[in-house]
Amino acid sequence: MKIFFILIILLKIVSCIPSEEKSEALAFTTSKEDFTKYVNQKTLPTTPNLSIDKTISNDEYPIEIALYNDGQFYYMLENLGDGNGTWEFKNGKIRLFAKRRLFDMHIIIKALKEQATSVGIEFADRFGPQFLNMENKNMN
Repeated sequence: MKIFFILIILLKIVSCIPSEEKSEALAFTTSKEDFTKYVNQKTLPTTPNLSIDKTISNDEYPIEIALYNDGQFYYMLENLGDGNGTWEFKNGKIRLFAKRRLFDMHIIIKALKEQATSVGIEFADRFGPQFLNMENKNMN
């Protein structure tokens, strides 16, 4: 019984890592400079203010993400709360990682249009692989 419980937990953790092949949207390979418009030109503040910082969001899921130029990001998920993690640009995409108490969060930000004028995120939650089109906020 104990082994069965451990196996279930391991399968749950592995299911939260997105697979590159499962993307539901056409993604463009872009340069790091194309994503610069999404990065706040400051370090992650102690208390981020998402009403003024540049963010990408999806109100239906709901999730909000802010990237900072020190390689950190802040997220707000209505059902899970908030937190922060690290991000890096790799192979034309931004990869986010955050360690949470119950699971590790892996999110990939992909360009949906050339020069990353529109982006989406790919991740897995308890319901499986997800892809969300994101809206830009405070991009002035």
